[in-house]
Amino acid sequence: MMTHTQFKMAILPMALLLAAAANGEEQATQLEDVTVKASRISAKPVQDFREFEKSNATDLKDVLADEVAVQFGGGNGLSQHITLRGMGADQIDFVVDNASTDATSIFHHQGRFMLDPALVKIVKIEKGTGSASSGIGATSGRIVMETVDATDLLRDDKNAGFRLRGGYGSNSGHYGGVAVYGQLADKSIDGIFMGNWTHEKDYKGGKNYVAADGTDTLKNSALGNRSYLAKVNVHPVEDMTIGLKHSREENYGERNLREEFYFGTTNDSPYYKHRIQDNTNLYFKAKNAGIFSNMDANVFRINSKHKLQSTTPTTPEVETVGGNLNLASKIDDNHTLKYGLNYRSEDAVRDKDSEIKQQKDDYKAYIEGLWGLGANQQFTLTTGLAYDYFKMKSAGNATPAISDGKVSPSVGLIWDATDNLSFSLSHNYATRSPRFYEVQLAGNSISLDPDLKAERSRNTEANVKWQWNGLSLDASYFYQKIKDLTVYEGGGRSGKPIGIKSEGSLKNKGYEVNLGYKWRGLKSRIGVAYSKPEMDGTTLDVVQQAIPIGRQWVTSLSYHFEKPHLEIGWRGRYAEKSSYLPESSGRGGGEPVERTGYGVHDFFANWQPTGKDDLNINLSVDNAFNKYYRSHSQRAGATALPEPGRDIRLGLSYRW
Repeated sequence: MMTHTQFKMAILPMALLLAAAANGEEQATQLEDVTVKASRISAKPVQDFREFEKSNATDLKDVLADEVAVQFGGGNGLSQHITLRGMGADQIDFVVDNASTDATSIFHHQGRFMLDPALVKIVKIEKGTGSASSGIGATSGRIVMETVDATDLLRDDKNAGFRLRGGYGSNSGHYGGVAVYGQLADKSIDGIFMGNWTHEKDYKGGKNYVAADGTDTLKNSALGNRSYLAKVNVHPVEDMTIGLKHSREENYGERNLREEFYFGTTNDSPYYKHRIQDNTNLYFKAKNAGIFSNMDANVFRINSKHKLQSTTPTTPEVETVGGNLNLASKIDDNHTLKYGLNYRSEDAVRDKDSEIKQQKDDYKAYIEGLWGLGANQQFTLTTGLAYDYFKMKSAGNATPAISDGKVSPSVGLIWDATDNLSFSLSHNYATRSPRFYEVQLAGNSISLDPDLKAERSRNTEANVKWQWNGLSLDASYFYQKIKDLTVYEGGGRSGKPIGIKSEGSLKNKGYEVNLGYKWRGLKSRIGVAYSKPEMDGTTLDVVQQAIPIGRQWVTSLSYHFEKPHLEIGWRGRYAEKSSYLPESSGRGGGEPVERTGYGVHDFFANWQPTGKDDLNINLSVDNAFNKYYRSHSQRAGATALPEPGRDIRLGLSYRW
């Protein structure tokens, strides 16, 4: 258990360093700040492909290790449940190239998100209830990604190139990948093809971990991954792109039936699983096209299937098609109007031969204004209005179809008090239509309550940003309430008919503070996030909707040497002790379950032998002190998956 005294001792060196660094006499370079007006992107610098090449990241958990408000459950792949400000998988969106599925769970003991960082150009985090232009169902935040283009990877003096990458981990396995890309000499057409693979072996738990068979290894934790990306862009004129992209990501291996748990007995019921997700996207982008300062349109198809090789093999499948039309027009230099339409349709079947199909359509229309105010445009006012409508059909025709529509306003104000200090305040509403019953367990019919509604979220948030002489501060406080939660009845071991209805409320409040400093080659940071979601006034462990993760900390310190081009660094991740009630699972008798606090330390180094970013050699030691612990972003207890112990990773990335 990590005591308060131990925790304070762990972060004391960082606090002293920040204080001392603030008195440096040299002019400091400002921290990169990706926050833009009227945006809800986190203030911390976003992760992009150049950062990925400097690391041994193989999944989203690695990529977002520095994001203190984002937490991941134990294990790897689909055993991980993700939370954003403590909000669970049903409440957050995963958006790739402006294409997304609803929060449809194939099986409630699995996570929903798949990501190979090698395919991605940039990752952004949008926290809290989104504004009118944030897309369908933006009630509690989004993880937004863009896949890489050929022009991102091409060297300045070349029209063709390739990238090779590979690595090995002492407690994780090995990975590799190759990409080829190019463009015509006149730059009117560019394209890329990329393939990657990862083999993660059964990993060892931390110090003093002993499995049921007496070893220190978690059986059935091994996982294979492979992915590919094919993309072509055509540029008929300047500032216009027409593109077509297709990507596939796969996870496969013999895994426990309930992937988030490890019993160490026959109750694990392991069998072979193969998860496949295909994403096809046709898109159009243009700037300064007549009355439109920006045009962004796309149509997409996402197919997710899960092949289960059990005694009764099934292939649960979710098919999503949709489209977006997002436009912006400048009224003048100080005022911009954003408006558009969003559409998404989903079908879900337990097996391809099943007649039980869950089906839903979502529609959204929005308009949003960005108004520059004041003599020196010190104020930016954002006003928005969205209309969301859904229609959901009953599986098996058990009950009539349900439809509902709601208007959601949003308003925000940013005050740039000085060049280095700004304040913002926002108050947003958004809705999220009811989710399907988990596909793998869908029965012969699923009834919809006549009063079934879309969830409605309201979020108020205040933020301050400040920069001075290399120091950077970003702090926010939020209060959120969601009513008419989607809940499920029957099914599973109950033997009762499955029903979907709206019931109860979820409240969440908390804060996040990030303090950073940069001077010459030195970078340091300390961040803290706290959230306490409560369902109907009680802190519960409803993985799909909310997890009480409590207070989390991240610290980091690194230094970049010019000669040789070498960066070395350290990261610390800490979770304070917390507790929850396990009543949502029907177990535990209402007694609080205590979560043990922990602290984990990673060390990393990246060397660029050529002095440029074409060749990166990476060395990292994750969980350097071999800590035995369980993530707080998972249902806790003795059956939760422990995190991997010490893992020494060596990787290489070469881009020509």
